Amino acid sequence: MDVQDSVRDAVVPEKLWENLLRKYKEAWDWYEKWVRQHPETVSNVERTFRIVSYLLSGAGDDDQVLAELVFSLSNLLVFFNDGILRRASSIFRTQLSLSQQQLMRWLTVIDHVEVFVELAAARMWGEIGRWVVIAIIQLMRSLLRLFLLYRYKAGIQPNPPFPPLNREKIVKTQEQENSMSSPQRGKSQLETKENRLESTNAAGDNRPEVTFVGQRSGRIVRTLKSAPDLTQRTWKLPNTQEKDPEDVPVENLLPSELLGLPLTGECIHISRPLAHLAALLLWGQYSWKPWLLSFTLDVASIKLLDQSTQYNRQEKAELKKRTFLLLFYLLRSPCFDKYTRTRLLGMMEKFGNTVPGMGFIMKSMMEYLPVWQRIYFYTWSH
Repeated sequence: MDVQDSVRDAVVPEKLWENLLRKYKEAWDWYEKWVRQHPETVSNVERTFRIVSYLLSGAGDDDQVLAELVFSLSNLLVFFNDGILRRASSIFRTQLSLSQQQLMRWLTVIDHVEVFVELAAARMWGEIGRWVVIAIIQLMRSLLRLFLLYRYKAGIQPNPPFPPLNREKIVKTQEQENSMSSPQRGKSQLETKENRLESTNAAGDNRPEVTFVGQRSGRIVRTLKSAPDLTQRTWKLPNTQEKDPEDVPVENLLPSELLGLPLTGECIHISRPLAHLAALLLWGQYSWKPWLLSFTLDVASIKLLDQSTQYNRQEKAELKKRTFLLLFYLLRSPCFDKYTRTRLLGMMEKFGNTVPGMGFIMKSMMEYLPVWQRIYFYTWSH
């Protein structure tokens, strides 16, 4: 009798665990199917979470931490749903290896939660704990990016590594699929697209080489057969790389392999946050030396990356973004404290008093600007 009771007691938890797993799998399958079928509704739900985070923002520390928690969760929700849509759609399916995708996912998660982690660390452990957490996050990010650069030839890495998907394109694709009157018509169109792609690849493979790369110097040189007439000859290299079609998703673009000076420039960009933190430790937050060091490294990185033009569409956009983000140095201490703050607040106040209906918005932004500027990962992360 005791043996039967012990066996029964062991079987009950096992069955309970199996039922829980089955319920979880059914709920997960239902959610995946719902996200795939209603991407527009999913976007509205994600947008609602983001609006709630804006409404929760306030001058108090507790309000700021709660708002950043909701904002981080909304970004993670977008990233999570994008993963479901990527797996379901062949259009957005990446060609990268699974291990590289996993590292990029970790980097994307870090980008989404770094501000909340900074504020939570400051709340729990004070200013010293905040800077320790900042250093750990930047060290992890730099190591992962360097590993991707050298191990997987990741090229110019965007930030975040997995940008949000174009949900409008998914909706349009679904509408086109629903408008197909018969499966045979869809099959014929699919075969036409595949044949067109194969013919394009075959034509690309048969194109004659017009340049070659020197093995020792690494320079790109025009071949003698591709040289034009003397009257039309210039010092510019022919454009051998076709532009990426606008309808090709960035997930299908393979990264460019960086060599020589561009590789050095990307390494400088990746290691710049660590150099800046080390300079802050040596000279303090209110010294101009860390600011000047970081600015010099960013400019040098962009100049070195500009030495090459063999980038895909996503990498060119990332390079333009980094150039534009140089303006952020006006919002970084000590430049912000000594020069930008009074001028910027004065412009915002004048704009709010001049334009009807903008007074309340400008006042809220003026109150939040000093709070935003003190957060490291808002001003110094990228």
